[in-house]
Amino acid sequence: MNLHGRKPKVILAMSELFTLLAPSEEHRHIEFARVAEEAGIEGLFVSEHVVMGPSAGAIGRPENPRQFVRPGMQDPATPWPAPLIKLAAMAGATSTIRLISAALIAPLRHPILLAKEMATMDMMTNGRFTVLPSVSWHDEEYRSLQIDFSTRGRQLDEHLAIWNALWEETPAAYDGEFYQFSDTYFAPKPRADGIKMWFGGTELRPSLLQRIATYADGLFLGFPLEIEHRTALDTAMKQVGRTSEELEITGWLVPSFTDNHSVADIDATLDAHLERLVDHGCDLIAIKPSCFIDDPDEMSEFCRHVLTRIDEKF
Repeated sequence: MNLHGRKPKVILAMSELFTLLAPSEEHRHIEFARVAEEAGIEGLFVSEHVVMGPSAGAIGRPENPRQFVRPGMQDPATPWPAPLIKLAAMAGATSTIRLISAALIAPLRHPILLAKEMATMDMMTNGRFTVLPSVSWHDEEYRSLQIDFSTRGRQLDEHLAIWNALWEETPAAYDGEFYQFSDTYFAPKPRADGIKMWFGGTELRPSLLQRIATYADGLFLGFPLEIEHRTALDTAMKQVGRTSEELEITGWLVPSFTDNHSVADIDATLDAHLERLVDHGCDLIAIKPSCFIDDPDEMSEFCRHVLTRIDEKF
């Protein structure tokens, strides 16, 4: 871990920024992409929902609207632009910055169609695309799309196996519980080094450990990797002839808000958490800009300030 050296790189959240930009100004995320690339930011990432139901907001809203929102604290009417289309638009406005779909709810789509869209993203971004396949948490979303929520983990496992077959074999075939096909010719395929794939979650369950060991290039977890997590991860990776040292690790820079009406202090947040994240092996630090600024015209200065402060610490 710490694949990029001890000094971490920065990726920025480009979802749920509505205290920074109104939903009607979503197109300005393309501007943000150019600004971030010019400043030297490593990557941009978006999350998703396809639809939401009433339970998405069943436990209320954060006291400060700039805070991270947990399951059950999200306004069901929140706009969620289609992630691959949004990332493609940002890719067309940039040339070097990484574009990360984190997380992409795979079981809500057919695996062959999704494999085609991701392979196209890999081709059109010249290898800058990374995906974090997810099953997510919102059962009403699955219900609306008439997809079984209870089997979503097994469906994801079939997606992963199918993508591997389509991207590496010609013709490809698969015979599973949910999907079956044969004599299938698939093109374009991803570049020779493949699409980078991350995995995330709130705990290292056996199913997640197996996916990581088999497919992962990196982790974007909702918790720090403590000793017991590293031991479980090392064991799973060794069983397939890999080592956890080859995984790229991303950690969230989570701020503390002093009141319910203001942004958090980026310098205080970096001082409080950056060293700990690096000590836990983080190569990349994920930052949500709307936690720290309210004015979109401050995005360029914000990016440069964050990178300068990190340079000063390392």
